[in-house]
Amino acid sequence: MNDFYKQPKAFVWIEAILFFLAGIFLAILIIEQGYTNSFVYLAFILYVPISQFLYTPLFTLTGGYTYYSPMLLGYMANEKQIDLHSGTSFDHLFVLRKIKPGVELRNRLLSYHLEGLLHLISQIENKQISESVSIVGTSYFFNDRTLHKLGFQIENATAFYRANLFLNFIDLTWMYSLSRGKFSIPSLWDAKKARIQGSDLVAQKNNLAALYRTLNTKKG
Repeated sequence: MNDFYKQPKAFVWIEAILFFLAGIFLAILIIEQGYTNSFVYLAFILYVPISQFLYTPLFTLTGGYTYYSPMLLGYMANEKQIDLHSGTSFDHLFVLRKIKPGVELRNRLLSYHLEGLLHLISQIENKQISESVSIVGTSYFFNDRTLHKLGFQIENATAFYRANLFLNFIDLTWMYSLSRGKFSIPSLWDAKKARIQGSDLVAQKNNLAALYRTLNTKKG
């Protein structure tokens, strides 16, 4: 669990609202300054990762983000589709800050992703989520070969999906670099989507559980 949410509930809400208001204030400031100097609008390149960090707590509290593990969330999840994403920069700070960059962090992150998928399976088995739900994620959760073995279908990313990835280029680059243990640029231009139906994900329960156990053994 993210340590931030272990605080008293009232404190969490107050801090989340203050973070959100700070993000709104920054957006207004950039827009107002941009009226007199259009180059100021370039600041939105930096605003995107900052706002992602600032908005995470309130989006989480209001259900915009649904967490299946500390580092795997569904964005605006509904009965028909769950769009999976790795945790935000806010989650990285509170969940992974004590983990050594490189192999250790990469394995821990993958372990959290598997934990999230297993939690999803549990919810489907308990009828909390429909078996017909479409589960979508980025292909860099796992490599394509592993995804195929686990029953996922690989699709080309839509223009909107690619644009969203490039908007989050800064966040994705530093988080990817931490997982590699050195400065690395993710291949966003080669991004693909991985998709699986809920019932097919349930059928992969044993394989996912075996991978999860293996990673936890490495984690020691």
